[in-house]
Amino acid sequence: MKDSVVSLSWPAIPPEVQEFAREKGVHQHLNAVIDLARQAFPSSALCVSLGQDAEDERHKYIALDVEAGGLATEELIAGQRTWSAGIHRVCPSRHSVYFVLGWR
Repeated sequence: MKDSVVSLSWPAIPPEVQEFAREKGVHQHLNAVIDLARQAFPSSALCVSLGQDAEDERHKYIALDVEAGGLATEELIAGQRTWSAGIHRVCPSRHSVYFVLGWR
């Protein structure tokens, strides 16, 4: 994760993430997806970066990594449910493959 930024409020979006979002045609969904991650995990730092699949280096995505170290199991499950229920509401499924929620 190079040029990543961590914030408890609205995270900065690195230039390479913005460029990737434009290239893939998902730039119009980026803010809504970030907002969904913030709703799912409101008390956690969020880091937005460009990620790459470990097995298929050609597959890149926008990684939304949530600081989960201080969260209880119930909070993690509730946040994951919020994310899963909302992602297709804010982003069509053909585009949602470019957004990956992670815990760190």
